Amino acid sequence: MMKSIEFLKNNGIGFKVIHLKEVPKSAQDVERLFGCSLHQVLKTLVFVGEKEPLVVVLPGDEKAGIEKLRQISGQKSLRMAKPDEVERITGYSVGGVCPFAIENHLKKIIDKSVFDIDTVNIGSGKAEIGIELKSADLRRIWDGAIDDISE
Repeated sequence: MMKSIEFLKNNGIGFKVIHLKEVPKSAQDVERLFGCSLHQVLKTLVFVGEKEPLVVVLPGDEKAGIEKLRQISGQKSLRMAKPDEVERITGYSVGGVCPFAIENHLKKIIDKSVFDIDTVNIGSGKAEIGIELKSADLRRIWDGAIDDISE
């Protein structure tokens, strides 16, 4: 069983597994393949800087505000992690990064607007499999910061 699904089951979270017909390369692909709004597709991004890596979650139609992330994390230089760094840091490959069930203890920030959306779609750990759940349930298991991080 995938770590993400096991984590949700162990925490009593209701969810639906979504099998996509092809491996998505972007949140827009998930929107097209699953037929939900881009705003519901949460992207999980990894940033690296001079301190600890940062895992960032925001709606698919939003952009991460680098300046906001620098201020929140106290890091002067932040950049998107390269695919091999993402896998090393999170244990997940690009396109399927799940924002929880990450073995390394990392600083995580989710955009507060996520919780204004009723139902969201997140990565499962495998790019072609998504997880749909209520944002209220995501909030219950979220173990990171909640802030305004989109620009």
